[in-house]
Amino acid sequence: MADLPRPAPRTWSDRVFPWVWAALGLFLVIRTGIRERGVITDHLEFGRRVLMGLDLYAPFTEPGEPLHPPYPPSFGLLTAPFSLLPEAVARFAWGITQVLALWWIGLRLRGWLTVLAPQHLPRLHWLLLGAAAIGSRYILRDAHGGGGNLVNLALVLGALHHAERGRPMAAGALLGFSLATKPTGVLLLPLLLLFGRRAAAAATVLWGLSFLGLALGLLGQGLAPLERWLGGTLAYARQVDLFATPAEGFPPFTWMNQSLRCALARYLGDVPPAFAEQVPGWFPGLGLPATTEQWLRLAGSTALLLATFALAWRRRAGGRGRPALVAAVLALSLLLSPISWKAHHVALLPAFFLLALQLAEGRRRLWWFVGVYALLCVVGEEVQGKAVKNLQQSLYLTTAGTVFLWAASLLDARRRNETGPAGSVPPPQ
Repeated sequence: MADLPRPAPRTWSDRVFPWVWAALGLFLVIRTGIRERGVITDHLEFGRRVLMGLDLYAPFTEPGEPLHPPYPPSFGLLTAPFSLLPEAVARFAWGITQVLALWWIGLRLRGWLTVLAPQHLPRLHWLLLGAAAIGSRYILRDAHGGGGNLVNLALVLGALHHAERGRPMAAGALLGFSLATKPTGVLLLPLLLLFGRRAAAAATVLWGLSFLGLALGLLGQGLAPLERWLGGTLAYARQVDLFATPAEGFPPFTWMNQSLRCALARYLGDVPPAFAEQVPGWFPGLGLPATTEQWLRLAGSTALLLATFALAWRRRAGGRGRPALVAAVLALSLLLSPISWKAHHVALLPAFFLLALQLAEGRRRLWWFVGVYALLCVVGEEVQGKAVKNLQQSLYLTTAGTVFLWAASLLDARRRNETGPAGSVPPPQ
């Protein structure tokens, strides 16, 4: 009988890093659990209203201000189980859920590494640490506030994992739940089609509609909550003057929104004095009319969308470039979404991981981006001060970094498909 191969010896990082990750996870759970408020309070109320069949968007803590108008009714399904717990317990439970989501994200990124560069598996923990360090500001913001974006990313990566293994119903359930709660990942549907996963795409639509129907059924108010959300969303997306007060209580303009359309409005349009006065060293944009600026915003967004899926179409047969295409689409989703808060940028974790991998592979010219990005986008208000933070946000440096990561991911996808074997290469178990 042939001898079984010996397992690879445990390295120093294999022994130490589990304790490092456990300590960081415990820190995130405690930090989330002891916070007195944060958006998690509103999330719990949203879920409670779904279960109780209450007016979903009625004001909560602020008189006259609706609760979570940008969220679809089915978002409440994500937080409804936590709303059954006392709030203090729910906060810790939510923190644990977010840490488990980070763990799952790490497992999926490990699967990418096993396909793309198995020789770098001994460096896995360092690559994950590098990605977490670059994205630390976003992880802390999302985990502390309880935004649920880490959970959403875990659902997306889990769906792609199952789709690559020919399990369309499992993939559809995960991605359908993700889209039903936060539809920012809708661009993954055409990507699944380009990857040849038509059954998973179809299952996603069916599951997503089922989750939406469940939420509406629990509310017992017919289609009224959905119609309100759709009406507000369409009005928000079509808004010509981004500095005007939105309809249906949607969030008004703030420098914290790092979407592409806000960046273009700042540089192409005319910012009202009330916002300009918040920024030290203010300089105006081009001052174009709002309608002209709107058409330029539409043209810029369309160009990014077409460039992404044109490359995905050309490279759809190659498997080694798929992770980078996924990272590019996640970055594109942040750019095209009407609202992109800092916490939403945890969706860049796959792009950060692939960036760390490229550095490990010797593409050292990318170090300049890491250094500049860390200095300008990662350091928080506690170090910079509020004035510097407002300046950084008004320059849309985070948006510029997302554009760079989008382009770098597309170039990485092309390079890996050109150097790797043809055909689909599913990631390992």
